[in-house]
Amino acid sequence: RGVPGRIQAAAGGGGRGIRVAADLDEFTRQFPQASAEAAAAFGDGGLYIEKAVLAARHVEVQILGDGKNFVHCFERECSLQRRRQKVWEEAPAVGLPATVRRKLCDSAVALARSVGYSGAGTVEYLYDEASQAFYFLEVNTRIQVEHPVTEMITGVDLVQEMLRIAGGEPLSVRQEDVSILGHAIECRINAEDPARNFMPWPGVVSKLAVPDGEGVRFDTMLFDGYSVPPFYDSLLGKLVVHGTDRSDCLAKLRASLQSLKIEGIPTTIPLHAALAGDADVVAGAFHTRFLEGWLETKFQVPMQDDSAKEAAQ
Repeated sequence: RGVPGRIQAAAGGGGRGIRVAADLDEFTRQFPQASAEAAAAFGDGGLYIEKAVLAARHVEVQILGDGKNFVHCFERECSLQRRRQKVWEEAPAVGLPATVRRKLCDSAVALARSVGYSGAGTVEYLYDEASQAFYFLEVNTRIQVEHPVTEMITGVDLVQEMLRIAGGEPLSVRQEDVSILGHAIECRINAEDPARNFMPWPGVVSKLAVPDGEGVRFDTMLFDGYSVPPFYDSLLGKLVVHGTDRSDCLAKLRASLQSLKIEGIPTTIPLHAALAGDADVVAGAFHTRFLEGWLETKFQVPMQDDSAKEAAQ
């Protein structure tokens, strides 16, 4: 009974300590693996078990609270994932019915109010598109990597609000002040080689060219000659594009990815360029398991610049 089931680390998130078991035999195999991974990542091998929602969407709601007042800044779609790590995020969620959006956002605000939440936070859910049911995952009690897409569609500076709240000031925005304007997509550009199973790839950035223009933002620490160290997360930058609607946003994204150049090391720019032109992605027909299947069947890995070729040899 209760399969397929999802095994989840109790002490942390970020895609670690998670397994999905289709039957009891697989559950017996997967449980100790998940516990060991959780212990290594969080120092705690404790797990809990819940219903597995297959072909789910990962939808999360941005909240702000000052302990007395609470607002949401609508939702983000984070369903394009590899190994349960987010690769591409957008706001608002693709094809989410207005009634579900309202229930999701109200649920997140109610949770924040129930604990007197103070700060910026994200309430994460799995959404079953077929039944229009959603299931609580976790709360990230911090600013997140994907926060810029929310800033782009709402005009709310989430980092500024977080710092103001931390300084003891009340929220400067009311719920009626927050609305959705257009569509935004963020691509996580990593120092990873898609041709070698996304192996992290430290090295020297020999040339950097960053796209610009209205609605285009590239958050990064890179510069010509920057040496990417092997000790940290492989994230190099976040390309964020805002358009009047999703179609306009995708067109801007494709142009921006073509203009973005990070030479000297392999990166995931070709992955995002391929995703931005994929018919299923353009149609919004994806879920949390979509990307890994797509990588196996549809992604043709292009060889990147000559300096990356030499490094690979």
